[in-house]
Order: sequence, then structure tokens, then C-alpha cells
Amino acid sequence: MIPRRHFSWSRWAPLVLLFTALAACQPARSGGKAATTPPPSSEPHTLTILGYNYTNRYIDQFSVNGAGGGNMSVSTPTSSGGGGTCCAVWIDGTPLPVTMHVRWVADTCVEFLTNKYGERRATARNTYKEQDVVFKGPVPADPNNLEVHFYPDGHIEIAITKMPSKPLLKLDPEREVKAALCSDVKP
Repeated sequence: MIPRRHFSWSRWAPLVLLFTALAACQPARSGGKAATTPPPSSEPHTLTILGYNYTNRYIDQFSVNGAGGGNMSVSTPTSSGGGGTCCAVWIDGTPLPVTMHVRWVADTCVEFLTNKYGERRATARNTYKEQDVVFKGPVPADPNNLEVHFYPDGHIEIAITKMPSKPLLKLDPEREVKAALCSDVKP
């Protein structure tokens, strides 16, 4: 004899709810025709994160809303200082302005420690900074890049572009400063 299976709402309820939700997302009908107001575009774009470092310090790492942007040397007249990393997502129709959270290694200092064998070794200690940046636009029709521009005065600007921009500031490449000793860095 084959055992009879019991009907269980707990097993089928998620599917019923899913199909109900999908049916609710269908366009409204009026006289057999679709509604005249099209839904806002929501096409996602995968953006390459590009960093531009106009400061006098190497930036070991940065992120935008948690998406890693890599590391950056100091920008030169022809180079941003960093390469592109993957990925940030932009969805068409996102209302502007948008606030994005940027976190970066603002400074690295060298600390000399002696291990249990009496060997003196240099270690690096990072100091992080964070800043909320308001992006007001514009957004091109086919966005490909999320650019993060770090300025010498400490402010950050974000741009979404189709093609990578050339550096916006032309600074002397000799301005790069080596890491300080931790005892020289004020907390």
C-alpha cells in the first residue's frame, strides 16, 4: 500500500504568495489596453570603480558603500593613480541626489616592534577615515564607471561616467610623502 500524502499549506504557501505577488506586478489594464504611464526604468549597470588620488599620500585601500575600490598611488598629470576594480551597481531611474559612503586608509605609519627573539621589525598601522558624499549627477545614458576623486583639502567628489576621466587636477608628482613613524602621527 502506498502511503497517502497530506496536503500541507506550509509547503505550498510560499509558491502561492510568489504567484500572487507576480500577478500584482502586471501592468494595469484599461479597456483591454496597457496603462499609458510606463513604469520607471530599473535597468542595472555594473560600474568599474576608479580612484583618483590628488593628495600627497598613497591610499592603500578605499571602498564606496562597501564595494572595494583598490589602492592608489598619487595621481600624475596623465594618470589617476589607481586602476579599476569591480564593481558598483547603478540602477537607472534612481532618484538623485544619492549619498554614498566612502571609507579609505588616510594614512599609514611605520611602527618598529621587537619580537620575542629580540628581532626588530617594521610593521604598518593604518588610520581610516570615512565620509558621506552626496552625488547629484549627471548620469550618462550608458554609465560604465564610478569615479571617486580624493582632493588635497580632504573633500571627495563622485562622478558616474561613460568613459574614464583624465585627472581633474594637475599636481606635481614630487609631492608624495613617505609614511611617518607612528610616534610622529597624532591620533
